[in-house]
Formats: sequence, structure tokens, C-alpha cells
Amino acid sequence: MATYVMSDIHGCYTEFQTLLKKTGFDPEKDELIIAGDIVDRGAENYEMLEYAASKPEGVTFLMGNHDQDFILYCHTLVALYRTLRDTEDEDLCSFIHREDVIYPYLEFVRDRYDTVRYLLEEAEEPLTTGDFERWAGCMEQFPYYVRRKVNGKRYIIVHAGYISEKDYREAVRKGTTRYPDGIEQFYVWAREEGLRYGEEGTTVIFGHTPTIAEHDFFNHGRVMVRKRRKKRFINIDCGCVFRKQHPEANLACIRLEDEKVFYLR
Repeated sequence: MATYVMSDIHGCYTEFQTLLKKTGFDPEKDELIIAGDIVDRGAENYEMLEYAASKPEGVTFLMGNHDQDFILYCHTLVALYRTLRDTEDEDLCSFIHREDVIYPYLEFVRDRYDTVRYLLEEAEEPLTTGDFERWAGCMEQFPYYVRRKVNGKRYIIVHAGYISEKDYREAVRKGTTRYPDGIEQFYVWAREEGLRYGEEGTTVIFGHTPTIAEHDFFNHGRVMVRKRRKKRFINIDCGCVFRKQHPEANLACIRLEDEKVFYLR
């Protein structure tokens, strides 16, 4: 049995499947953990959503900030449709382009990557509220982090950063965290702040901030490893969805048994 971790697929379904084949992943005996952000920005969100909704064998999905947003988009679209539709059979694609819908939808929900509208416009078959409810319901089951112990090593896999409840309460009390509205927001939004916490004797594997951007995680589109005291951090978001704009962008997967890293290219 092997344990693989990937993150930040962002609708790059073809690239995801290509890399998965490179790893030799066997769903009957291996585990794949996808550490958040399966949607937005990329062109194959429908394929990625259907893959997740199929509950593929051996795959564990975690919550990311883009996944959180997409759930909100889905629920808002369904609520608006049921409240404002002209007829029972008005299709969602026509509905979303009505002026009395598109402006409040954009103002209050901010589907900033146009993922929902793109799904509606590009679908081979008309999508229904049932599709969006099914996707949202699936994603709402994603946990925020998981723990694994492999070959005596302890790992926490999370989308953006891990913090203990005790450290989080202390950070909120002191006003030293940017995410005082709930520990879940730390899990999906933390950037450099995540490197201040973690857990002694444990490796935190995360994504969220691509290693092609100029910041503390920059590593030319390769996996970044950092050690701080008795804590260890591995960033596996190599910015795959930006590959057309950035020559170093990549998709990465790490196998925990030997920490071998597989790259798309």
C-alpha cells in the first residue's frame, strides 16, 4: 500500500489523470489524498466535479478555499433560481444571464473565476439545480485535514496550514492571526502564517500558495521543504493551472512511504 498526496488541481483534470498514471497509483490498495482546490481557474471543472462526486475508490478529498467558495456559489444559484425563475422549466443557463439575476449574483457571491457560468454555458447537456446540489453536497463532506502515520513518520495533510485548537485560541486572544473568524479559515487560507505553527515531530503537507510566486514559498515550480525547530513543512502546490502563463508551473504528487515526488513534467 502507498499513500500519495496532491493538491490544487483547479480544474486541470487531464493533467491530474496524466500525473496519476505516472505514480502507479492503484485504487484497490493505495490511497490518494487531494489537499483541496479541485475547481476554479482551469478548463475541466465539470470533469473534476464529476470525478469527486463519483466517490472514486481510494481517494480522500480535503477542503480548500476554492471548494468552500464553489459550495456557496452552488447554494446561492439554486436559491435564486427557486425564488426568481419565471417558469418551472426555465433553464439555468438562460436564468443566470437575466439582468435581475446576474447583477445580484455577481455582487453578493462573486463567482470571480466564472466557474458556475462557464459550467452552464459549456455543458453538453443542460445542467440542473440537481447537479449543483449534488456537487455541493459532495464537497460539503470534505474534511479540513487528515493525519497519517507512514513508516513511523507523522503527517498532517491540509490545504493551507495547520494550527492546533490551543494555539489558535491563543492567537485569537492576542490578535496575532489573520483568521479570527474560525479555525477552518486558517486551514484553507493561511499562507506564511502557517509556518509559525504546525506540530512538533510532524510534517505538514499543504498547497494553496504556488511555488512559482514570489513569496516565502518560492521554489521555481518545484515542491518546497522547510524545517523550523522540530517542525517540518512541505508545499506541494506547484501552480499547474498557471502553466500557460508561467514556464515553471507544474503539478506534483508526493508518495509518503519514501517521499518521492512525481511531476507532470
